[in-house]
Amino acid sequence: RIVHILKTWFNLAKKQTYIFTDGDDVQLNRTAHGHLVNTQCGKGRTYKTLGCKMGTEFDTFLSSGKKWWCRFDDDNYVNPTRLVEVVKSFNWTSDVYLGRLSVDHFHAGYRGKNYEYQFAHGGAGCCISRPLALKMKPWCGREALVKTQLEARLPDDCALGFIITSLLKIKITLSDFFHSDYENLTAIHPNTFYKQVSLGWSNKNKIDLKKNSKSKVFNEEQDPSRFYSLHCMLYPSTDFCK
Repeated sequence: RIVHILKTWFNLAKKQTYIFTDGDDVQLNRTAHGHLVNTQCGKGRTYKTLGCKMGTEFDTFLSSGKKWWCRFDDDNYVNPTRLVEVVKSFNWTSDVYLGRLSVDHFHAGYRGKNYEYQFAHGGAGCCISRPLALKMKPWCGREALVKTQLEARLPDDCALGFIITSLLKIKITLSDFFHSDYENLTAIHPNTFYKQVSLGWSNKNKIDLKKNSKSKVFNEEQDPSRFYSLHCMLYPSTDFCK
């Protein structure tokens, strides 16, 4: 998956984009301009490994001094130009938690209390402003997030939403511009792709490019993710699109 990202949208945001993984890869790190981070959290999808990885992302963001932490999975095509437009429409000095819901409400038990919470679906990506991230520190970070997950018995993206919407009492700001493969991606018209921040990739659920005739479209063997074709639609001057 990372190959598709490095050839497309990563090149539009090289200085701002970091890739978090669970192993060392000298060539990949060179291609990523030194922005490959081996979390040393181990492989697998347990609460401990996933929380450790997301907590490492959180710690890295705080140490960067950046205004926004926007995180996406490796099956997301991200349009950096559009992402910047969207976050600039918010005041970064306020508490902002931006994303898309998967389900309206969830419930969790934590330290003897029951809570109702919402969370931005990790598969679509989300953005968190720096002031909000600083408030999250008691429950987030490499070690703290794992502890929070285990106590509340929540996956990593759910835990972020739980910390923000239940413990800190800050509402999620909903956006229709973040998309995961849990949605019907074929329902998104190509004419609106330029408006979207993220679009997911699934072998069984892919964006529909049949209505596009103005830019280069690769066949699915060449472009199984559809990232190359999508990138050519949005940025036709890219070398491999000519």
